[in-house]
Amino acid sequence: MKMISNIKTNSSLFKHTVYVIAFLTLFIKPIAINAQNNLSLKEVIETGMKSNLGIQASELESKMHNQLTRSAFEVPKTELSGTFGQINSNAKDKNFGVSQSFNPFQYGAKKKWLNENNTAGQLRVKATQQDIVFNIRQAWNTMLFYTKQNQLLVQQNQLMEKFVRSASLKFQTGESNSLEKTIAIAKQQELQQLIKQNEAKIWVEKSKIKTLINRDSDFTPADTAFIPMVTLAVADSSRLKQNSNLQLAAQQVQIAEAAKKVEKSAFFPDITAGYAIQSITGTQEINGQSVDYDNALRFQTFSVGIAIPIFAGSTVAKTKAAQSNIEMQQKNAAYLESQLKSQFQQQFEELKTYQSLVDYYQGTALPNAKKISTNATKAYQNGDISYVEYVQSIETALNIRLNYSNAIHNYNQTAINIQYLIHQ
Repeated sequence: MKMISNIKTNSSLFKHTVYVIAFLTLFIKPIAINAQNNLSLKEVIETGMKSNLGIQASELESKMHNQLTRSAFEVPKTELSGTFGQINSNAKDKNFGVSQSFNPFQYGAKKKWLNENNTAGQLRVKATQQDIVFNIRQAWNTMLFYTKQNQLLVQQNQLMEKFVRSASLKFQTGESNSLEKTIAIAKQQELQQLIKQNEAKIWVEKSKIKTLINRDSDFTPADTAFIPMVTLAVADSSRLKQNSNLQLAAQQVQIAEAAKKVEKSAFFPDITAGYAIQSITGTQEINGQSVDYDNALRFQTFSVGIAIPIFAGSTVAKTKAAQSNIEMQQKNAAYLESQLKSQFQQQFEELKTYQSLVDYYQGTALPNAKKISTNATKAYQNGDISYVEYVQSIETALNIRLNYSNAIHNYNQTAINIQYLIHQ
């Protein structure tokens, strides 16, 4: 009986444990999934740095250039030769030789060129990362912008729903004509269409972000606060030196200069060294005495030679072309730097303009919008203004709030442009 009692107790405990696990599974799993779907901008950027296919391709290119740096000391193929037959007399002899040519003046120049390409590969990774971060920030800011717009439109739509019901009731009781009801319904339908359009735009921006971070599943923004970003206080163009594209342009000059040295190294001679061993069958006079030799390999020779570029017209042309390439890359780098400086100044001036606009809305326009909404509601409820006047008033307040969010969007996009220019 005691054993049966223990079995029942253990069975009860097992069932209790199963129920607890099932309960925790129901509640903890959705929380884990929800946490996984909630992403902040920082988390999205971090994911993009790891998962973006463009960045991964750039990293593989950089890896390739790094592997190629070990190919600088590339020695031409070793030549092995053999000669058979009547080499020295009617007897059949044999000769085996090995020779190797190389250009010691070329290895250093080629090593330098490969190292410069390796550095460029690393900079391309940074430039790709810079582009991806820029695109993510732009799409994120635009997504929050349309989300904020929708919040305002939904609030307006909820307000309009109340007055559609009110206008319909007043029409049914004969307190107003059909015009008031028709206007209310038309305004509400217009708002609903705008909400649908914004929802589609939000989906588009989310889709861009998912592509950038190589993600299939949907996500929810963890930080939805749509406020002006913190940016530079002073337009310091020296920060443009941090721009990866500008660094890459300067590196192209280094690559071109290294490539010229590789071409010039062809003016130096190639050196050839060889060794051969052969047989001489028959009688040979050695120190006044006749010695008979069989077909064994015993006579050795060494050779050294140089290959001089007498017909160097092609090398001269390539060297001149390499110099032209250096000058071209220098012009490209200088032009890009000039463009970036101009864009930086333009963006900074635009930022100040948008900052002034944001300050205006925060200090003047938004408080006025609040007053307009409050006073119009009271006046309409008291019967001091008509429904049409009331609708015009709340639409004016709505447009002020929509324009304010648009000003924040423009301000943030300009700030993101500046961040891109200085690789911040």
